Parts: sequence; structure tokens; C-alpha cells
Amino acid sequence: MEERVLEAMKEVLTTGQEMARRGLVAGSSGNCSVRVPDSDYIVITPTSQEYELMLQEDMCVVDSAGELVEGRYKPSVEINMHLAIYEARPEVGGIVHTHQTMATAVAIAGHSIPPILEEQVFTLLGAVELADHALPGTVELARNTVAALGNRNACLLAHHGVVAVGQKIRDALLNAEIVERAASIYIMSNILGGPKIVPFMT
Repeated sequence: MEERVLEAMKEVLTTGQEMARRGLVAGSSGNCSVRVPDSDYIVITPTSQEYELMLQEDMCVVDSAGELVEGRYKPSVEINMHLAIYEARPEVGGIVHTHQTMATAVAIAGHSIPPILEEQVFTLLGAVELADHALPGTVELARNTVAALGNRNACLLAHHGVVAVGQKIRDALLNAEIVERAASIYIMSNILGGPKIVPFMT
């Protein structure tokens, strides 16, 4: 197998396990992927496998149509979402999909996160919008996610969780953590009378 594919498999495994370590997912929930540079391949976590037990060879290599090229397990059920984002956003090299607590609470309440933190504005490029609800793994959810992302680096999924993207998968992981911080502050600021928008966004 090509070195760049092996490196992508290593990145996906490491990121998936880091997502679990940081409490952004639990068990086998969520997923992450990397676009293999200068190729037609994407590496994504397998479905229904616990991160702590995953090995590098468990990662799934798929082509741009979602067909499995390498791997002993089926790819994540959210493969349609990952493929749709990569098609819509050529600059994106990595994606993480998490079920983190605070941001998911905001999504379940039916809210977006307005641009309230400077780091959110500079890194995520504005508000964290809420994608309309659709069932996991569906083409409809993929379309809704792409629409909610726009040209930004993260969005919420109604009744579901978070999607964050970046030029590298490590950027996507950092962006997911910024969403969680923004969500926590958004919830707390509502107790104090409501959040204020970053001045230069008004």
C-alpha cells in the first residue's frame, strides 16, 4: 500500500482515539476521515468499532464513490456525509464528526451558536449553524450538512452532534474543541441575560 495511504490510516486512527480520550465521543460513536493527497482515496473510521480497540489496519480506504478499496470492516455509516463535504470543499483535508456534550445540547435545543468568541470567528469563520434534521447515514443528512457548513469550518447537526473540518485532520479536531468551548459559553451566557455578538460581526 502506498506510503501516503498508510500515513492517512495512521492519522485517522490517532484522531479517532484522541476524540475518545478528549470526551468528544464515546464507544464507537462519531467518525473521522482524511482525504489522501493527490489521489482518489479517502480513509475513514470503520462502523461500530470502539476506538480504544481499533488498529491501523482496521481503517477503511474508499474511493470517491464510497466503494471500499481496503479494509476488513464496513466504513462508517456517515460515509455519504464525508464524501459530500470533500466534493463541496476541495480545500478540506480532514473531517471529524463528534457527539460532544455541550454542542449537542445546543443542537438538541434547536439553536445555532452565534459568533460570540473571537477565536470562533477567526478559526471557525463565524456562527456555528444548525443543519436540518435527517436520519444518520442518509444522503439528505449529507446535503443538510454541506448547506449548514457553507464556507465555514464547523456546524451542528440537529438532534445529533457536530461536524468540524480543516485543511488537516488535526485542524478539524481543534475546530471541534472550539465548538465545544463556544457552546459551553453560549449556554452559560444565556443564564446571564444572553450572549453578545463579537462587535465586528454586527
